[in-house]
Amino acid sequence: MNNLSLHIDAPFLSFEEYARRTGTTVDNVRYLVREGRLPIRPKFKPQERPYINMLALMKEASELCLVS
Repeated sequence: MNNLSLHIDAPFLSFEEYARRTGTTVDNVRYLVREGRLPIRPKFKPQERPYINMLALMKEASELCLVS
């Protein structure tokens, strides 16, 4: 039996905070979002600020994880 335990301290991060934590630039974060490589929280209004969806990233990582 395999168990996977993940800890997420914040389900959503601003572009600035994501860039800080990953050591990249905000411009690169925006590029990755435009390319569909970083998921964002769904926006209900066009003027809402976008946030990186960390739960979606963790889900993707867990699905790609090869555990034997």
